Amino acid sequence: MRETLRASWNHRHRLGQTREDAERGVFNPHHSTLPLVLHGTLDTAALNRAWHAVQRRHPALLSGFDTDRALWHVGAAEPQDVRRLPAGADEEADRAAVREAVIEPFDLVNGPVARLVVLPRSPQETYFALVTEHMVSDGWSLNALIRDLAVLYGQEVGAEVPPLPPVELPFQEFVRRQNLAVDSPAGRAGLARLAARLDGIGAIPAMPVEGFSGATGIRYEENEDFVRRLPGGLCRDLAAVARPLRMTGLNLMHAALHRALYERSGRPMVATTLSTANRELPGLTHTVGWFASKTVLASEPGRHPDPVEYLRHFRERILVTLDDSDLPWPALIDLMDPRALGRQATVPYVTFNARPLGMRRSVGEIEIPGVRTAPLRISNGWHDAAIATFWDEDEDGVTVNVMFKTDWYTAPDVLALWDAVEARLYRWAEELRP
Repeated sequence: MRETLRASWNHRHRLGQTREDAERGVFNPHHSTLPLVLHGTLDTAALNRAWHAVQRRHPALLSGFDTDRALWHVGAAEPQDVRRLPAGADEEADRAAVREAVIEPFDLVNGPVARLVVLPRSPQETYFALVTEHMVSDGWSLNALIRDLAVLYGQEVGAEVPPLPPVELPFQEFVRRQNLAVDSPAGRAGLARLAARLDGIGAIPAMPVEGFSGATGIRYEENEDFVRRLPGGLCRDLAAVARPLRMTGLNLMHAALHRALYERSGRPMVATTLSTANRELPGLTHTVGWFASKTVLASEPGRHPDPVEYLRHFRERILVTLDDSDLPWPALIDLMDPRALGRQATVPYVTFNARPLGMRRSVGEIEIPGVRTAPLRISNGWHDAAIATFWDEDEDGVTVNVMFKTDWYTAPDVLALWDAVEARLYRWAEELRP
């Protein structure tokens, strides 16, 4: 059933950025993507039926948008079939074909805004990519979608699978409530209070570090990235340091990033954006939508030279920051810098995005009946931060991906920042371990 409502604040910000990109003749695939290699026999007809059922279960995947009036049409499109790609000459060609299907633009006006792609490489190996427009999905949602797809596929092939849990609070109802809350006197007062706390910092906090070019009119699509691994031994030592402070290892990693930014910027106040799942409301565990948001975390490393004192200070800043995390970041941007709403960032901000192990355990591992799954690395789009950091925690450590704008920084500049973060973590693990 089609339903029209006012777009969310996240939607409005992203739709504006999409228009700006189109004016510049570029396209940023702002897609949530889960690429996998499937080992084993895959029944593609059963997968297609399951995919249709997933789209009907989550009508946000069938959305369209009125980009001029910021309206969201839920259920505007019909479910689509699985897209099957032909195998190419070699592995490189097959990866390239999947990537092209992953980054292909969605029709934001008419929908749908999700696709499922398979490329059978042999009877026992299939490249697989679940792709959604980020406006209707996020990292948590991808896990919910693959779980639902696996259960429905299992039902189609006669496997023993658990029943699907109900979607208690649909995404459109969350957006409706959030819009009303922001427009209410309490919501406006909360935004005003948050803006006062961030006075002098900003909703999009400028955080230039050594090597910053200061260029204007940058090409937002020009990026590089690198991946680093924090080993399990270090992460266990950091967890031991964090526990008495009532923090987590990822909290310490964020604090180390702040400390390195302080050292390489010379600024007394350091600020980054912090991504939050924003799923505190009961009934959202199995809902697919763009709930993830950002909030601004500021700290003062220079005022706390003692590491334990600084970490306690950082913990306090986390708690204060999370108290306001239910307020949509774009609404704060609209209040503090209205010209920046719906635009790519023109200041060099730094962001911290973490996927903790607890999130993996909450949504479950990727299991599809009759096949084994493995990650398939496919690059996809860019972030509007000058330096975007992504921290993915697993049982054996943390994988860190760092993406940066090459018009603002060279690779040695950002690698030097990373080296400072890593050195700080090893120092804390050695000096503060109980």
